[in-house]
Amino acid sequence: MNVFSFSPSILSENPQEEKTVGPLNIPFDEHCDSYALADEKSKEILEAENKKVDELMNRFTRGFDPGAFIAEVMAWIPELSKNLFPSSYSHLFVLLLETHGNMEAVQINLEKWLQKRYQSMLVSLPANSNMTDQWFFLSELEMLRKLLAPLRGEDAKPIIWMNSRRVYGAKVCQQLEASARVIEEFKRDVVKELKKDTEDRTCYSSLPVSTERSSLMSMKQLRIDACRATLNWDGFNQSDIELTSFYHFYKDYIIKTEPAKARASGWLPPLTTEVPHSSAEKAKKGDLVVWPSHGCKEDVLDLLLKTALWLSVARGLAPVHLFCDVARLFTIHKPSKTAGDTYVSFLRHLTQMRISDGVQSHVSTPVPYRDVKLARLNPDYFDDVWKTNRTLTAGLTERLSLLEKKTATDFKMSAPPTSRSLRKEKRTLKETRGGAAVTWPTAIPTHDEQEVGVEDRTDQAVSYPVDTSPRTAKTPQEKERLLRSTEFDIGLNQNLPSKNI
Repeated sequence: MNVFSFSPSILSENPQEEKTVGPLNIPFDEHCDSYALADEKSKEILEAENKKVDELMNRFTRGFDPGAFIAEVMAWIPELSKNLFPSSYSHLFVLLLETHGNMEAVQINLEKWLQKRYQSMLVSLPANSNMTDQWFFLSELEMLRKLLAPLRGEDAKPIIWMNSRRVYGAKVCQQLEASARVIEEFKRDVVKELKKDTEDRTCYSSLPVSTERSSLMSMKQLRIDACRATLNWDGFNQSDIELTSFYHFYKDYIIKTEPAKARASGWLPPLTTEVPHSSAEKAKKGDLVVWPSHGCKEDVLDLLLKTALWLSVARGLAPVHLFCDVARLFTIHKPSKTAGDTYVSFLRHLTQMRISDGVQSHVSTPVPYRDVKLARLNPDYFDDVWKTNRTLTAGLTERLSLLEKKTATDFKMSAPPTSRSLRKEKRTLKETRGGAAVTWPTAIPTHDEQEVGVEDRTDQAVSYPVDTSPRTAKTPQEKERLLRSTEFDIGLNQNLPSKNI
């Protein structure tokens, strides 16, 4: 321990002050590192995040073993084709878990079942906007089939569990907490649907072509992109720095030359993955794996809930968010013989779908940084798109479902104004300004008025008349002068002061 003696350079002339002023002993540790405090703080934050990740993972695994769920699903797949009907939960799992050959056979049988039950089935072609909804619905099912490929035993790629992404501890905790809310809301919706079947499910949005509909479609596409990103290690944690070409070049260089440093930075997955297992053998009331009291015990409901839990810990928020929304379009009730044409058309669409799992899992770079000319063409565009996508993606943590639609009465669609004549324009201007005459301040005061004073003139005002007499134009030159005159009147009245001077 070194001790430095500090003495003032200028001594006080007062001898009393000289006695009170002395050297200051400042302890100094020669082994002290200037970054030790910051490193210690970061370690504490990392330990707290890891502890929270473990607590959240334990919440998802009470009475549920994600590592053994694959074997449970493989044993359950042969039972899916029994007692099938269109739009059932078993029908959903056939689309997601069966092989292509078995799926094709089941779809053909279900379509025959539908034609036999509804012989006078109305065949209607969807509108253009509904075709977009159909495309999104099919893309969502294809993405779910890709996400659930390990449960079919078809994907040899290792699963990147959420507890393996500890380098992004804060984001992992945020997604696990949001996934728990999504599952709880999904359980309430399913229990409510078990009591009564309304037969109003559809994949078509009720929103007309509007900004709201475009925003909804954008969120659906971003949700699919977020699901695709969970299939790989890279692309999970997105930040604005990824828009720079230097980031990608530096990242590639570190991955090739210093794998250990790249792994510490989160650019490479850990060498060993930690497969989560059950934190408690038996679940208690209130746990995520336990259904509320619904009076109906079906094995397919347990499979439905456990699949959502598996997606939460194996993939993340976006996959379980997507799965719950798609599962809401299926039911446990057999369609009635008096079902409406709209619902029957939706059932027919479900039986005619053929789903593949050929979704590209590679996450494309938001900026083509290798093409220097294209990257420098309009960088602000890529930056704005990136920020907009981040804003819409954040909405998944707030909205527990994207199936919440607005009614037509709540929606106000703006239309371009119709052309109006000059006389109607002037009459509208007259009504807006409250009459043919408007309040206008007095003109520049004369010498006599200046002697009166401002106080005597504050209430004085003159009427500035607006010419409302009809004017007609016979020649093109007169029409042009008439238009200019009208534009001047409108611009003049728009600049009127709100009160007298």
